[in-house]
Amino acid sequence: MSALIEKPPGVRKPSRARSPNGLDLADSFPGEVIPLLERELYHSTLHHAGLPTGLEDALRHAVGIPHGGGRRWRPLLALAAARACGGDLEDALGVAVAVELTHTASLVLDDLPCMDDADQRRGTSATHRQVGLSGAILLSIGLLARSAELLGRSRQGGGEMAGVWGRCFGLSGMAGGQAVDLLGTFRKGGCHRRLHRRKTTDLAAFAVWGGATAAGAADTTREALWRFGEDLGWAYQLADDARDLDEDAALGKAPGGRRPAAQSIRLLGRARRRLEEAPGISSEGLALLAGLGCRIVGAPGQTPRLQPGGLPC
Repeated sequence: MSALIEKPPGVRKPSRARSPNGLDLADSFPGEVIPLLERELYHSTLHHAGLPTGLEDALRHAVGIPHGGGRRWRPLLALAAARACGGDLEDALGVAVAVELTHTASLVLDDLPCMDDADQRRGTSATHRQVGLSGAILLSIGLLARSAELLGRSRQGGGEMAGVWGRCFGLSGMAGGQAVDLLGTFRKGGCHRRLHRRKTTDLAAFAVWGGATAAGAADTTREALWRFGEDLGWAYQLADDARDLDEDAALGKAPGGRRPAAQSIRLLGRARRRLEEAPGISSEGLALLAGLGCRIVGAPGQTPRLQPGGLPC
């Protein structure tokens, strides 16, 4: 998010003339790009010469190959941001894969006994239950190293992206947020709470910022998209917390999650306003990102409400 990266010559400046249905775009976009993403994720786990079979199998299992892993919404955001900025999806695939591998590494580490102590992930054995603690840690390091490698190879702003990614995962971002979470110091508020929030928001923010960077977007566009990603990431976390509370309420364990759900909807609205502030994004790009935001957060009442020049959902 430092030096200005100008749009390369020959890239058509997007127009905001139309206001397409963002939810329709958000429904069709994954079907278009997920096969490309899964192909690249598959290739990212190949050619590990000499790696023991158990570790190689656990690596593919953690990434979700060949059966898919999770909703892949973070790499989808990276690809959608690239398209919204007039870029080529192929140029942003490395960013999208790096984002998903980083997310996978964070899950493997989160599940360790010294962290969340989880035995399962997505309905099957957690990585450390398959290959032991040392194997899980080494796989996480390998995934993070591969992410940095992919970002550094980007034709647009590779060095900058690798640097920003390092801050996002490091002690100023996701790793620091996890430390605050483990120690419970986020309850003190202030800088502790802000760092704790980055555990969730930094990778979502990096995804859209990185996709825009790969597309050669201007600095002002990338900064607006970063803020959009932060708000969207926190809205997703609050919505997820609300769903957990509602499940507990159904079991008689806790009150329902109305308050975090309401906060999530407010943040989603603010995220949409961030998009309106982003220059150089096509109307279809605006609608696509806004529609994906609705789908990611799971906002109720997702029928789009479009005003002239407005955004869906």
